[in-house]
Amino acid sequence: MQKSRTGFTIIELVVVVIVVSILATIVVVSYNGSQARARDARRRTDVANIVKALELYYNDNGSYPTTSGSTAMTINWFSSNDASWSTFNTALVNSNAITSLPVDPLNVPSSGAANTGVSFGTGNYSYALYVNKLNYCGSAPGQMYLLLYRLESEQAQPTFTDGSCASNELGSGYGTAYYRSVK
Repeated sequence: MQKSRTGFTIIELVVVVIVVSILATIVVVSYNGSQARARDARRRTDVANIVKALELYYNDNGSYPTTSGSTAMTINWFSSNDASWSTFNTALVNSNAITSLPVDPLNVPSSGAANTGVSFGTGNYSYALYVNKLNYCGSAPGQMYLLLYRLESEQAQPTFTDGSCASNELGSGYGTAYYRSVK
């Protein structure tokens, strides 16, 4: 008399484990990608709101806010990952340009680029704003700004400009940027 065996062989179990692992990997990668795209969508919305607030501030005051920026920086940078963003927020809220200034969804602190303290290397996610205090790129003080931010899900980081700076391509090397100059 012959006994019948039921169950799975080791090879069948290994195949099932490998297939489940591949499916789990696909789900995790897909989920992480969708999360990054969602954060990028929020960044685009945040930047559009900051730009609108800056333009409202400009319309009311005739210049962009040039209050003191980050104490860690030698020029007037506002960064969403240090106390200078609160100063910038106060300036815009007090002028009724915005109710609350947004911060980057990840808001990873900068690792400190030379001279500015603003770094947009891989993995650094924050918002940074430069408002000229001197006659930079032919603009009078308070008449030009550079808003920096980085997207996660796009390799090519676009730059949006309104104005020109023949002596220095503003935003190059920093990641995504929005530039506005009023002469």
